[in-house]
Amino acid sequence: MPRQIIRRVRTAHCKKGPSRCAKCREASDSAICLLELWPPDEGTAQRRLIALNRDGQRVWYAYEVAREFDTVAEAGAFAAQNAIDDVEL
Repeated sequence: MPRQIIRRVRTAHCKKGPSRCAKCREASDSAICLLELWPPDEGTAQRRLIALNRDGQRVWYAYEVAREFDTVAEAGAFAAQNAIDDVEL
């Protein structure tokens, strides 16, 4: 399992999400992001989760947004330079 992946995710203000938080509704656009899975201090903070398919199973992973990209081309170039092969946009 790679430590970093690139996905299009909805941005959020907090863990409540747009259904329960007005600030999250305002910031509910999607963005192309570099996600870091399993942060080192995973147990000390609440984090968003993402579902990934691994060996035919749906598995949930905690993640942090490490970087946002402006374009698909920028995300693709970053992935190529850093050997990130798990990219879904």
